[in-house]
Amino acid sequence: MNHPGAVATPHRTATGAAESVLADGGNAVDAALAAAAVLTVVYPHQCAIGGDAFALVGGPDHEPVVVNGSGRSARGWRRADHLDAGGHVPVTGARSVTVPGVLDLWHQLADRWGSRPLGAALLGAAGIAAEGFAVAPGLRRGLEQEADALAADPGARELFLPGGELLRAGQHVTLPRLADSLRTLAAEGTGAFYTGALGASVVATLRAGGSALDAEDFATHTSSLSAPLGARFAGEEYLSSGGNSQGRFFLRGLAALEVIRQRRARVPDALGAEAAPVGRVLALCAAERDRLLGDPGFSPDPGDVGEVSDLVEAALGSTPIHRVLSAQADGRPPHLPARASGDTVAIVTTDGEGRWVSLIQSVFHTFGSGVVDPETGILLHNRGACFSGVAGSPNEIGPGRRPAHTLMPVLVRRDGRLVGAHGTRGGRAQPQIHTHLALNLAAGLTAGEAVARPRWIVGRLTAGARPEEDGLGIAVEQGVGETAADGLRAAGFRTTALAALDDAAGHLQVVRETPDGPRAASDPRADG
Repeated sequence: MNHPGAVATPHRTATGAAESVLADGGNAVDAALAAAAVLTVVYPHQCAIGGDAFALVGGPDHEPVVVNGSGRSARGWRRADHLDAGGHVPVTGARSVTVPGVLDLWHQLADRWGSRPLGAALLGAAGIAAEGFAVAPGLRRGLEQEADALAADPGARELFLPGGELLRAGQHVTLPRLADSLRTLAAEGTGAFYTGALGASVVATLRAGGSALDAEDFATHTSSLSAPLGARFAGEEYLSSGGNSQGRFFLRGLAALEVIRQRRARVPDALGAEAAPVGRVLALCAAERDRLLGDPGFSPDPGDVGEVSDLVEAALGSTPIHRVLSAQADGRPPHLPARASGDTVAIVTTDGEGRWVSLIQSVFHTFGSGVVDPETGILLHNRGACFSGVAGSPNEIGPGRRPAHTLMPVLVRRDGRLVGAHGTRGGRAQPQIHTHLALNLAAGLTAGEAVARPRWIVGRLTAGARPEEDGLGIAVEQGVGETAADGLRAAGFRTTALAALDDAAGHLQVVRETPDGPRAASDPRADG
């Protein structure tokens, strides 16, 4: 039976794969997995089967569930072996890798809520890897950005610089070793990675590069399931992930903006006169995240999402933003990762039976650790770079810990029914990008209008920014008017210019219920 549904992803090939699954009778989970697997082939700068993932799944027969597919550091990790002389966590290379969690998360989704085996999605992606695909413009930009790092790793050099030249946009490329790995996973299950030959090869490559990860770290990995956190805004309930995910801080900001909306009897316009209080809310929540987020098993409880009275008063007050941020810090140093922009893909789907999926997967930095296992063709993320080397930090690195995570899937309910699935790339800016989307939708924009509208982003977007400026800089896309920019500067922020539809402003993917059925929107900043 042909199930009506909708899907959005950042790449046309992945979107097509998901649409085909829906047309063939698959459900929203099957469609999301088909797209997710394809993206690890055609978008390797942003995701890989050697990466991490989070998902939020809701359906007619169960409440929404968060699946946390983030991996842990090695149980045998030792500070003296894995931090540099300055106490910093490696940003790239084998020591920046935690256990990859994507494959187990896919397995959990397919096993619990899918209508067909995971192998179907894996074989579809394997076919594309074997037969080849055209290099997308976004992939080419990533290659240019990380050319030196890729050239330094034998496995990455073979894949991305054949003959010593970077792959060109539009160039036809095949990934035969990755295709073989995907076929093995389809035939043997994800155990081939966590307890089998594929994982053994990856572990050998990592240990040769100085990592403490071993076979037991891989064998004991499992995703965790939990109820989502929620916050109401403009008549809808937004759901996202807690734990070591920054979803909590998106929801806190949204809860604060709901109070402001009620007080002023209008939706705050981030591109108009309310830009300043919106900017202050986002900056304060970002600072909270940098101080408080970590593995809940090793860090204090960051508090109730809905207790936002202090946040609201600080947002509406007249105290200069740098003084507010200093007072909020309370003497605790923030953890500022090496680079603020992340590389991530979001897949959002729904079907005709009431299932909704927001799936976010990532290698963290562009091409992650820059390490490709040459035998399997598997690229590995660098989520370990999210850890802090500061003793006593909630996100302090240690054995068997999950790092603070930027990934945060989002579902939306209205009157108890799911009506939306949202996702974005954007690293530490993901809560802000989701906030812009929520404000735009509440103001009456369609999903397509909402994702294409200009945005501004609080905080550091590139390496090398001074830490003391991290909460005060705002990057403003072309098209944001002077009313908003002047308001942000008057509040104490420093503005810099971004191009129109700039990659740094994220890649939103949205599916929303409408009176005419579900409608999808893919950000024009991506290749969807």
